[in-house]
Amino acid sequence: MPRLKLEPAVAARLIDRLSTDDAFRERFTTDTASALHEVGHIADVAELNTFIRICFAGVKLADKNTIANARQQVHAMLVTGGHQSVPALDANQPRDRKLRDDQIQAA
Repeated sequence: MPRLKLEPAVAARLIDRLSTDDAFRERFTTDTASALHEVGHIADVAELNTFIRICFAGVKLADKNTIANARQQVHAMLVTGGHQSVPALDANQPRDRKLRDDQIQAA
């Protein structure tokens, strides 16, 4: 699966614009590649278009305040390439198994 990994300064600019600028948010949803280029992301065009087609189709942006309040988490995701660890969902696992180390599940 394609991944999007941004330089830290580019990720910061993207978050700034997505959390404050309505016109940029509109461009980001209608022409994601151009919006990413606008904040300084340089990528292989084919790879970026594949990422957008597969991973971004149908995604709705959170509101500006939500993005601003999650700034650190969003930044960390963008600079690491959005890596996701898929949890093992075996039926034989203990019931209190955590999906992520930082996630506490109610029993």
